[in-house]
Parts: sequence; C-alpha cells; structure tokens
Amino acid sequence: MMIEMNNKLSPELSNKIDIVKEFGYTLSPESVIMDFGCGSGKMVKELCDLGYHAFGCGTRFDAVDDTDTEAMMKQGILRTIDLKSYRLPFENDTFDFIFSHSVFEHVQNYSESISEIARVLKPDGFCLHYFPSRYRPIESHIFVPFASIIQSHFWLHFWTILGARNEYTDTLKAKETAIKFYDYLKNETNYLTKKQLVEQFGMQFKNVRFCENLSIKHSSRRGKYLYAVSKYFTIIHSIYSTFRSRVIFTSSPIKF
Repeated sequence: MMIEMNNKLSPELSNKIDIVKEFGYTLSPESVIMDFGCGSGKMVKELCDLGYHAFGCGTRFDAVDDTDTEAMMKQGILRTIDLKSYRLPFENDTFDFIFSHSVFEHVQNYSESISEIARVLKPDGFCLHYFPSRYRPIESHIFVPFASIIQSHFWLHFWTILGARNEYTDTLKAKETAIKFYDYLKNETNYLTKKQLVEQFGMQFKNVRFCENLSIKHSSRRGKYLYAVSKYFTIIHSIYSTFRSRVIFTSSPIKF
C-alpha cells in the first residue's frame, strides 16, 4: 500500500517521490528511507512526521530553528558517518530508498561512499542523487564563475577583487578570501564529469540512469511546460544537465 502524501510534502521531497514513481517504484508505510548527507535533518523529520521510517547520515548536523536535530540524534534517527572508513552506521540491506541532494560534490572518496550505499540498500532498493553540475556557470558555494573547474589562485583573486564573497568571508579582504576559497575548493569539493559519475556508480549498480528531464517535469508547474517543450527541443535537457544539475537514478545494487 503506497503512502499518497505528495500533496503534503515539501516541493523538494515531492519532486523526488514523483521521479521515483516514473520508474515504477513506490514507497509504503513500511519503507525505510535514508537522506544521505542530510544537513540539519529537515527532510528526515518531514518524512518521519508523515509516517515514513526515515533516517539521515552526515559528517555533521547543522541545526535550524524548525528542525529538532539534537533530539533526532539522540533517538538514532540522525547518525554520523565515519570519515576515516566512510562506513555508514547501518546493517546490510536496511533501506528501500536512499537519496541525496547536493552532497556528492563534497565527497572525497566516491568509490567507498557509493559502495557503502549499495551495501545498506536492499537488493530491490533504489536511489536518487542530485549533483550541482561541474560546469555550472556560478559555483554554488563561493559564487565565483566556473570555480568548479578553474581553481587557480589568480582566477579566484580576480573575482574576489570584484567582490565575490560568501557568508563566511563577508568581512575579509580580497586576497584572504581568495586563499580561503582556494582551500575550500581543493579540500571540500570534488566535482566529477558525467563519464566519471557513470563509472563510479556503474561499479556498484546494474542500473544507472540520468533523469534530469524528469526533474524538470516535476519541479513546478512551469517545469511541466518546459518538459513538454523539451520533448521537441532535446537540447533543453542537455543545457540543464550540463550547466545546472545532474540527477541520477540507480537500482539493482551489486552485492559482493
């Protein structure tokens, strides 16, 4: 029996559930779900409140006003990932559905992380992952043009002179900001190409499919119109996936 709650879900979660349906998968009251890299645990709490068995994992949990982050940590709903081993604190074959949103661009070891996701996913489970594109015109963390691929001190300093800042560098001078941005990009980000993503996920899943078109379709009312137009102008899909977001659906984990 499927939980028909999409009208109660936030747009961000509703988008994911709708895409999953497109692939013929459903979530029931017994389904076990993980938000991989869950931040404050806001979406985990939303799923729990709606009756799902939901958990979150992350390297840290940043609490926000409307999320009971500390309480969920004490209850074991939010659990910390071991950065030394990348091991997820769950038993084999635990989850029916695992998703992430703008998380993998921070993962330094894709192979171990994806292997762990495959380990804790049930044999008939499935995943949905969103990635900021490697070629996004404005890097989404430091707001410097094409900083995901151009990471030289000169390039970053040029843009910080012009005023590029984020919430952590508002009071810093241009050179100091450029140094911080450089360190952040080198140590905290890891943008892969489409080919590399296919290779990494293909080692752990038999079924790996890009589905940016479905993300467009279920993003909003405007997205539905854009999706309809894109059936005739397929370049829209290419532009969206190349310069905005990659979305990957995986199923059939390879069990070793």
